[in-house]
Parts: sequence; C-alpha cells; structure tokens
Amino acid sequence: MVLLDADTAGCVLTWLNNGGTLDPKRTRILQSCIEDLDRVVPEITEPAGTRYYQRLRRLALLVSRTLSRPR
Repeated sequence: MVLLDADTAGCVLTWLNNGGTLDPKRTRILQSCIEDLDRVVPEITEPAGTRYYQRLRRLALLVSRTLSRPR
C-alpha cells in the first residue's frame, strides 16, 4: 500500500510540475495504480484507510482524464 501511495503521488506530482503532462512511462504507471486501487480499496477494512485511498484513487482518475483529452 505504501508503494502504491508513493507511485500514485509521484505521478500526480510530476503531472503538476510538468504543466499537466506525463511521459508515456508515468502514464502507464498511473493507469496501473488506478487498476491496483480498484482492486484493493474494497478490501480495506479501516474507515480512515478506505477514505484515504478512495481520495487517492479519485485524484489519480482526475489526472488520468486530463491526459486523454486533446490539448
């Protein structure tokens, strides 16, 4: 979970620092993080953890959606 958090946050930070763009490698990493979050969030039993990772997933999805839009 820590690595998933760090990978997702790293992609988002890179996206912010690059003016809303990600290189292909980080785009793939971000997509993989979203898929992993889709699998693990339903398994989290602690309410605070569930809320945190749901927000992280939402953030990753928002960034991902900007990548698929034409500039």
